[in-house]
Amino acid sequence: MAEVLAVNGLSAGYRGRAVVCGIDLSLRRGDILGLLGANGSGKSTLIRAITGQIPLLGGSVTIGGVDLAAAPERAKAGFGLAIEPHELPATLSGRQYIELVASIRGGAPNDLPGADLLERLELDRWMDRPIAEHSLGTRAKVAIVAALLGRPPLLIFDETLNGLDPVTAWEVKRVIAALCVSGRHAAIVSTHVVEAVPALCNRAVLMADGSLSRSWDAAQLAEAGRAPGVFEDSVMQALRMRAAA
Repeated sequence: MAEVLAVNGLSAGYRGRAVVCGIDLSLRRGDILGLLGANGSGKSTLIRAITGQIPLLGGSVTIGGVDLAAAPERAKAGFGLAIEPHELPATLSGRQYIELVASIRGGAPNDLPGADLLERLELDRWMDRPIAEHSLGTRAKVAIVAALLGRPPLLIFDETLNGLDPVTAWEVKRVIAALCVSGRHAAIVSTHVVEAVPALCNRAVLMADGSLSRSWDAAQLAEAGRAPGVFEDSVMQALRMRAAA
C-alpha cells in the first residue's frame, strides 16, 4: 500500500519554542491511526504542524509524496481536516461553508462518500441555517462533512468525534472505516475516547510531553478488542507511569 503520510524528525511549536519534538510517523492507505494523549500532550500541535497551520522548527512532513515545506498547496490538497467546531465561520450557513471548501479544493460540494450522508448525520435540515445557530455537535458534523469533501487520501479528525451523539459518532466511524478499508484512504483520529480505539483503528500512538511515548500495532489492538478494558488499562497505566516519572 502506498504511503500517504511521512513525518520525519518533526519539531514544532509556537514563538520558536518547541512543543512537540522528534516525531517520526508514517501512514499507508488503509491505516486508521488513533492519536491519544492527555490535554497538553501535544496532539493538536502535531496536527497543526502536519497540516501546515504552524511552521516546522525541524524535520519534514510529506503528504502523498509531496513535501509540505516545498509545495504547501499541493501537499494540502492531499488531506481533509475537520477543523475545531468553534473555528467555523458563524455568519455562513452550513451549505455556504461546504460550497466555500469545495471551491477552494476545486471540487463539487456534493462530492461526498454517499449521496445520503447529510441525511444519515441528521444534518440536512440545518444546512441552510447560519452556523451561529448550530449546536456544538451540529458544527462538528459540518466540519466532518467538509473534511470528507472530495474524499482526499488523508483524513484528519482533531477530537471532532468527541462532541457527537452516539448515533452520529457511529455513522461517522462507519464512513471512516469504509473509506480506509477500500485501500484508497488513511485517517488520523485524535480522541479522548480511549475505549473506542480498538474497534475503529488498526494502529494507535500515545503522546506525552510532546513526544510519542507508546504505540500499538494492528495485532495488539485486535487482541485488546477481544478483551474489553485491556487497551484502556494499558493506556492509563502508560499515562500514570509518565506522570510519575
